[in-house]
Amino acid sequence: MDISTLCNEINLQPEIRERVLEFGRTFDFKAVEQQLKDFLVYKSMKTVHSELQSILGEDKDHIKILACMLKASADAWGIYEQKGIGAEIYLDTMKCYTRFIDETYRMTGRLYFDRYWWTARQAGGHLFRIGALEYEAADMGDERMIKIHIPSDADFSPDAVERSLESAKVFFRQYYPETADAQYCCHSWLLDPGIRGMLREGSNIISFQDRFEIYDEGEADTEFMEWVFQRRPDTDYADLPEVTSLQRNMKKHLLCKGVIRNAYGRIAKN
Repeated sequence: MDISTLCNEINLQPEIRERVLEFGRTFDFKAVEQQLKDFLVYKSMKTVHSELQSILGEDKDHIKILACMLKASADAWGIYEQKGIGAEIYLDTMKCYTRFIDETYRMTGRLYFDRYWWTARQAGGHLFRIGALEYEAADMGDERMIKIHIPSDADFSPDAVERSLESAKVFFRQYYPETADAQYCCHSWLLDPGIRGMLREGSNIISFQDRFEIYDEGEADTEFMEWVFQRRPDTDYADLPEVTSLQRNMKKHLLCKGVIRNAYGRIAKN
C-alpha cells in the first residue's frame, strides 16, 4: 500500500492529505528508512519520533512527521497481509490519524497533527483497533502485556466492550500466540475510583471499572480534560462547561482542589 491509498482509505482531511502528498512527492524516504524500521521494535519506537524531528527540521503543523508515520503505516500493511489479518482491522487501526486531527481541531480550531509521540504504535504494528477498543501488545522485557486503550469514538456500552474484549482474545491467540498468557491491563482516568461518586449507578464508566482490579491509584494528571470537557489541559477549571452531570460533578471536584488520577487496573485471568 502507498501513502496516497492509505490517506484515501482512512478519509484523511483533504487539506492535510494534500500537504502530506506534496511533501511526499519531493522527499526521499530513504533518508529516514532506519527510523521507520525502528517503529517495528517495541523498545525503540518511543524515541524514534525525536530522531525523525532532528532529521526533518522545521515542520509546520508536523506535516513532515505525519507523512513519515503514514509511510510506515502503509508499509505495515505488509505485516497484516503476511499474518492474514484482514483489511477491516488494519483500516480501523489506521483511522486513528484522522480521528486525532479531528480531536485537535475541535479543541483548537486548527487542522494539524500533534500525536506523533503516540502513532509509532500503529505504524510499528504494536497496536490494533478491534471493535470498540484498541489493544497494544507491549513487550515489557520479562513479560508481555496487552494494554487496553479507549478511543474517543468508541461505543462504550457494556455489550460493545464485551464483544471487543472477546474478539481481542481470539485475535491475539490466532495472530500473536506468544501473548497467550499476557495480562490485559489499562492505565486511564476512567479507572480512578474517585469518579464513581460523580456518576450514576450503572453508567458505562462504572461498568468498565468493574471489569478491573485496581492495583495502583496512579498519578494525578490532566489527560481527562480532553475527553470529558473537550478542552486543553491548561484551561482554567472555572471556564469548564457543565453540560453533563459528569462535567458538573468533576468541575466541582476540581474547583475544590481535587485531582483526577490515571489509575492502573488489570482484568482477572480466567
